[in-house]
Amino acid sequence: MEHPALPAYRQLRGGAHYYRILAEDHFEELQRIGSRWLLHEVRATAYPERLRVHEMLACTTPFEELGETEWSRAFASRR
Repeated sequence: MEHPALPAYRQLRGGAHYYRILAEDHFEELQRIGSRWLLHEVRATAYPERLRVHEMLACTTPFEELGETEWSRAFASRR
């Protein structure tokens, strides 16, 4: 399967988690807690983490596409 150009943006169904996929083994997650967004950087070294990145890129349920604009807005509001 061919993956989209990177970075790719995804969200977890429900919208409380946004993802910016930078490589097949590296992504950033914005997690909404209340009105704040927390940033987590993840290096996918273990097989389950790498599988998760593959599922995000494929938009497998529960992952959905997210626009770069929405990611940028949430990223800017975490400050």
